[in-house]
Amino acid sequence: MPNEETNLLKPSTTTAFFEDEEVRRERYNDERRFSIVDIISLLTGSERARKYRNDLKTKLAKEEGFTQLSEKIGQLKFLAKDGKRYLGDAGDTQTMLRIIQSIPSPKVEPVKQWLASLGNQRVEESNDPELGMQRARERAIRVYKSRGMTDKEIEQRLQTIDTRHHYTDELKARGIKDGLEYALLTNISYTRSGKSAQDYKKYKGLVKTDNLRDHMTRTEMLLMGLSEEADVEIAKSKDAKGFDEVQDALMQGADIAKKAKENLEEKVGKSILDTDNRLTQKQQALRDKAHEQQALGYNQKKK
Repeated sequence: MPNEETNLLKPSTTTAFFEDEEVRRERYNDERRFSIVDIISLLTGSERARKYRNDLKTKLAKEEGFTQLSEKIGQLKFLAKDGKRYLGDAGDTQTMLRIIQSIPSPKVEPVKQWLASLGNQRVEESNDPELGMQRARERAIRVYKSRGMTDKEIEQRLQTIDTRHHYTDELKARGIKDGLEYALLTNISYTRSGKSAQDYKKYKGLVKTDNLRDHMTRTEMLLMGLSEEADVEIAKSKDAKGFDEVQDALMQGADIAKKAKENLEEKVGKSILDTDNRLTQKQQALRDKAHEQQALGYNQKKK
């Protein structure tokens, strides 16, 4: 088995570009967009980043696939040093990584090595799925530790992931298709708790791309697990097949967790739904700033 410690770069090395204070970012449609000019300036040290950006665009135009990349580059208003906002090229994380690979700079090498390492791992894992599962577990543990979770909390979170996989596998086995059907059914456990998945995320100060369960308390996770375990057992006992039958089974399972939640809340005298999340201080500060900008109407999606 390859030695991961020597093949993998630390996550902080590869994400540093996107956390640097010199790189302006805005939130659009619940996703981060980065200033392309800032990324180029940071990596090249060029004071003429806009000219470099145009030269790079000309270079990439000769390469296959740039048209598709160009379509992913939009414009957002970024705050300038004079306190005003001006339109500038912006890209999401995937687009930025593609652009970064085209910049000849020593600072880009860690990213290129990281991407090559990821590609190599995917090839290895296609031949050895068990290796892929082991690596995924190890990556999850590293991420959860970086968020300040204890070993006990991490173990519980991993158990809820196993429960979730069992739950989704059961839905597929009972004829539920990916897409709208799956989304509607998996949201039942949340709505029975009093909030839809979307509202639950807002309650915790999260965005669409955040994994809600990563930010749940121990009690919240236990109740979610109870709901999904009950869903599976009831669906099995009724041999539910197809959307309508499975939906009925899931409603009954979610009601069991709902009653447990209400009984517990009555005993403790408060809601067990917690507004706390596991965002780092820096992440939270960026979210707060984005919310302030949205309140002022910056970079809002036009209806």
